[in-house]
Amino acid sequence: GGFKAGSGGWCGGGIYFATTIADTDQKAIGPHSHTGFIIVATVDVGKVLHLNKTCDRSMTGKKLARRGYNSIVFNPGDGDEH
Repeated sequence: GGFKAGSGGWCGGGIYFATTIADTDQKAIGPHSHTGFIIVATVDVGKVLHLNKTCDRSMTGKKLARRGYNSIVFNPGDGDEH
């Protein structure tokens, strides 16, 4: 069970969270995104790496951990994403 990381995205394969429900109208719009459900959750993001608006499409969980971080926040121009 549980969440499974995707295979690609602004910051590589991962599980992406918007900070508000309204943000999902603009953010869940990639070529492989689907309409569906909104899950309201409290997420422990751990130690956060702040990246610029282009993030790093080659990022992996292992690379992130080697740098001493648990998650990423970036703003592609339409608000923060985690």
